[in-house]
Amino acid sequence: MQNFFRSDKGIIILLILCFFLILPFFYLHQGLLLIDTGREFYIPQQMLYGEILYKNIFNIYGALSYQFNALLFAIFGQKIATLYWAGILNSLLIIVSLYMLAREFLNKNLSALYSVLIMFALVFQTFLYNSNLTYSFAIVYALSSFILSLLFLIKYIKKDKPFFAYIACLFAGISIANKYEFSLYPFILIYVFLFLKPLGLKNIFKAIAAFLFMPVISYGTLLLQGLNISDIKQSAALLNNLVNAPTLKVFFSKFGVFFDINGILSLIQQNKIFSIFGMLPFLTLVLLVINFKKIYNNKALFVFILCAICAAAKAFFFLNVKHMGIFIFPTSFLAVLILISHYKEKIMPIILSACILLFAADTFSSIQYKNYLLTTSKGHIYSFKKDIQPIEQVTQYILNNTKTKDKVVILPEGSIINFLTDRKGHNFYYNLSPLFYIDVFSEQKVINDFKQNLPEYFVILPINNIEYGNSFFGIDYAQNFYEMIIINYNLVENQNNIKIFKRKNI
Repeated sequence: MQNFFRSDKGIIILLILCFFLILPFFYLHQGLLLIDTGREFYIPQQMLYGEILYKNIFNIYGALSYQFNALLFAIFGQKIATLYWAGILNSLLIIVSLYMLAREFLNKNLSALYSVLIMFALVFQTFLYNSNLTYSFAIVYALSSFILSLLFLIKYIKKDKPFFAYIACLFAGISIANKYEFSLYPFILIYVFLFLKPLGLKNIFKAIAAFLFMPVISYGTLLLQGLNISDIKQSAALLNNLVNAPTLKVFFSKFGVFFDINGILSLIQQNKIFSIFGMLPFLTLVLLVINFKKIYNNKALFVFILCAICAAAKAFFFLNVKHMGIFIFPTSFLAVLILISHYKEKIMPIILSACILLFAADTFSSIQYKNYLLTTSKGHIYSFKKDIQPIEQVTQYILNNTKTKDKVVILPEGSIINFLTDRKGHNFYYNLSPLFYIDVFSEQKVINDFKQNLPEYFVILPINNIEYGNSFFGIDYAQNFYEMIIINYNLVENQNNIKIFKRKNI
C-alpha cells in the first residue's frame, strides 16, 4: 500500500482526495454573480429557449462553452449548482492533467507540490478569477483542453506515436472553439508536425481532421440553427470594434495586459508580494535564450517552453495573478519551475511550499468577505453583501410585480437576475458597460434599437465601471439613454440607489 501511494496513480488519488477535502471550505463562495458570471448562466438559458449565438445573442467568445453548458442545463436543470459542478469537475481535470504534464519533466514530489499550488492559486480563489465559477467558462474549458493537448503533444514527441498527435490536435481544436486565448498554439503544432517531429502527409490530414472536428460540430450546429453570413459579418464587425476599443485599452492597461509602465508600477504597489510572479513569462524567455542549446537538444522541453511563452502572449509584460493572468499562471510557473529545478532541485520543494502557503493564506482569508447568502429557487450561493443585496431586491420585485412574458433589461449589466427570475432581458445589449455602450455598439445605435422595441421594465443598478474610465450608467455616461427612459417610463421603485422603471401605458 505504501508503494502504491508513492506511484503516480497513488499520488493522483491523493491529489483528488486533497481537492475534495479543500472544496467544502470554498463551495458556493466563488464568482461574482452581478458582473460577468451571471452572463454565463443567462446565455445558456436563452439558448435552451431557442435563441441563437451570434444571431440573437451577442457573444465575444467561442460558441462551445455555451453550447456545452446549455446541454448541461437541459440534462441537469437550470440550477446554480449545475454549472458550478461543471466548473469543479473541469478544475479537477486541470489539476490531474497538470500533474501528468509536470511528471514529463519533474520528479513526483515536485509535481505533486506544484499541483497543490495550482489548487490554491487558481481553483479555489474566491473572486472572479478562479476555475470553478469564473468570469467565463470559455477560458477554463479552453485551459483544460489546452493542457490536455499539450500533454499529448509532449507524449507524441517522446514516443513518436501518431495517435498522440491526433489527440493533441483534437483537444487543441476544443480549446480554440472555446476561446481565443491559446490561438498561437496551433502554430506550434504545425512546427512540430512539419519540422521538429514530422508526422507524414497522410497522418497530417488525420491531425487536421481531429483539430477541426469540434469546431466544425460547434459552428456547424449554429449554421443549422439559422446563423447566416450576415450574422457572422455583424459579429465580426462588433468584435473588431471591441479589439480596437479605447475603453478596452484603458481596462487592460490597469490590469497588466497592455504594457503600461505606470499601470504595472501601480499593480506592483497594490500587490507587492504577488507581483513577484508578474515577470514569469519574460523570465521564461530569458532562461530559454540563456540555455537555448541545452533546451533545444531536449525536444520535448523545447516545445513545452515555446508553448508556455505563446500561451502567455496576452500577459507577457506582467502576469497579474490577481486578475486574468491567473489562467496563464499554471504553464508559466511550470516552465520556470522546470528550468530552475535543473540547477536548484534541492531548494525547489522549499520554494514551492512557500508559494503554497502564500496562496493558501490569501485564499482562506478571502472567504470571510463572501459570507452573504443568496437563496433562490435555482439554488443558493454566497458572495459579497454589496453583490447579493441588489440581486435580492430586484429579484423580489420582479417576481412579485411582473409577468413571465415581460422583458426586463438590467443596466448596465446583471443578467443573473434574468436567469433567476426567468424574465428575458435584451440578448444583444445585456451588458452596457462603457466598453460596449460607447465603443462596441455606439450610443446612437443602442438608443435607436431600444426605441423600436421598448421593454416593459428597465432596472438601473449602481455598478461602478470606473475601470473603463466612466463610473455610473446614466450619470457619468449614457445620459441620453437615461433621458429616453425618463420620457417613456415611470419610476416605480427607488431604493438603495437601485431604480426600477415601468413603461408607461401598460
